Amino acid sequence: MNFHPPTRPALRRIGKRLRLSQDWHVLVLAAVCGVLMGSLALGFIGLVDWITKQVAEFSALGEMQHWIGICLPIAGALATIAVFEAFPSSFRGHGVSRIMLAVHREKSILPLSVAPRQWMGSTATIASGGSAGPEGPIVAIGATVGSHFAGWLRLDAGRRTTLLGCGAAAGLAAVFNAPLAGAFFVLEVILRDFTARTLTPIIVAAVAATATAQTILQSQTPIFGISAAQFDQTPLSLIHAPQYALLGVIIGIAAAGFAFLMKSAHQFFQSMHAPRIVKPLIGAALLVVCGFIWQWASADGTNALPPFYGSGYGLIERLIHQPSATEQGALMLMGSLAILAMMKALATALTLGSGGAGGLFAPGLVIGATLGATLSAVTHAIEWIPDISPLHAVIVGMGSFVAAGAHAPLAGAFLVYEFTHSYAILMPLLLAAVVATVAARLVWRESIYSAELSALNIRLTTIGDHAVLRNTLIRDVPLLPAHSIQAEMCAEDLVDLGERTAAHDFTVVDAVGRYRAFVCGSDVRSALIYREALRLLTVAELERTDFAPLESNDTLDTALERFSRHETQTLPVVDPLTRHPIGLLSRSQIMTIYNRQAATR
Repeated sequence: MNFHPPTRPALRRIGKRLRLSQDWHVLVLAAVCGVLMGSLALGFIGLVDWITKQVAEFSALGEMQHWIGICLPIAGALATIAVFEAFPSSFRGHGVSRIMLAVHREKSILPLSVAPRQWMGSTATIASGGSAGPEGPIVAIGATVGSHFAGWLRLDAGRRTTLLGCGAAAGLAAVFNAPLAGAFFVLEVILRDFTARTLTPIIVAAVAATATAQTILQSQTPIFGISAAQFDQTPLSLIHAPQYALLGVIIGIAAAGFAFLMKSAHQFFQSMHAPRIVKPLIGAALLVVCGFIWQWASADGTNALPPFYGSGYGLIERLIHQPSATEQGALMLMGSLAILAMMKALATALTLGSGGAGGLFAPGLVIGATLGATLSAVTHAIEWIPDISPLHAVIVGMGSFVAAGAHAPLAGAFLVYEFTHSYAILMPLLLAAVVATVAARLVWRESIYSAELSALNIRLTTIGDHAVLRNTLIRDVPLLPAHSIQAEMCAEDLVDLGERTAAHDFTVVDAVGRYRAFVCGSDVRSALIYREALRLLTVAELERTDFAPLESNDTLDTALERFSRHETQTLPVVDPLTRHPIGLLSRSQIMTIYNRQAATR
């Protein structure tokens, strides 16, 4: 017996009988998607963490095992290559960028192979020491689940995009126990859409995923185990505002540099004259070289793996739970932390730029945390600068780097706020996140995710792009001249007028000059096929009365919507009081204004 999924008309009929809203079923599907992804996300993260811990314990057993642990990224690269060969893809970017491409260019349709490719490939890369994070892959897995869920139910492209976003937000929310961060990351970075139709189901999915994860784990502890008792609840003081603003500037510049480094690494490995299949192996070998150099330079007598291996969450936990270390030897600590941040960025560029699997979220958190700790060490080393808490600086640095790297200040701020549940940290966090995002945009326009797409000549629209059309009035645009004619005019005379004035479209007015109708150039050209019959036609027989004229106080988005109704290059514009034609607005003018404004952001 074959089971056929319910189609959209069937779901609508059910909703109509129950007197529910038109999109009621999307909310139900979002909740189902959230529960499913809450379980899958824990399984994925649990497997990565378990293998990572086994590798760390093996490395600590002795000198021989330690050097084997340092060389493990090569084995991980071989496993990743095998996964990629089993699940091939023409796209060379990573999880989040792949989802953005699907949303903006492929009607949110994702191959089912994306899920196992991301799951197994990133597990092999991260667990073996490759510098990458698991969040990008779980976003890609969730998006693939949401896309195919919508396809199975035969939903349209708009609802498929919404369910794709639900799956992505649910995966991220479950991993971090942060539903708001998961929702805002998807809305700001992937969908770039804050309409109620999209926002509501994504929030539902993120909450359902977080609740599922908490139910399975029987815990509400965030991923880093941060206790609210660790935070000073003193509100943000003006004396500390400059330090947090400075941290935002530093983070913003570093995030832009990291995005540029990642793009350069992609270009370097793409230009390398070597088979594509061996490039991840080359990147892993270079990472192992960095590990050997680090171990030789540090010589601390421990068998710990280099701190820039893997996701780096262990390093963040050490910075969070041992903040007093920044008060001793501040200058020496400042230098070591700055070097560690650069090594993490280089390790990530080698791992992912060469074609390894994984995401950029965790490396960004690590770099932000180390830069925050570095600035805290600076304030402790220089007496005349008011000290900022090492713990606060680490937390604010993490959120700010996520905000600046993804150009998503709300996602970065809410991520750390949901880690800490501390309202006091939210004020400096918001300040630093906004400053960091602005600084990153000024230094380099691309985010760490859009940089991969820009290399493919794919430009993504933003909420601000649409605001350009909504905020520009027609009266502020230089209009084309309107040639007004009478309805009784002979069609042959109309053609002669067009030849003399190079006009194609005409406004038809009544006896007192008020707008009456519109004559399209396409209709005139059609009439020219029977040129000898033009003298028998009048303008009244060519005019179009279905063209509602624009008014001078309308906005460009209204004009664009009118253009979508008619196959014409211009539309008439009238004075709202006198109804006299004042000019013509063309499609090309709207596009010119749109592109000019978009290029300045």
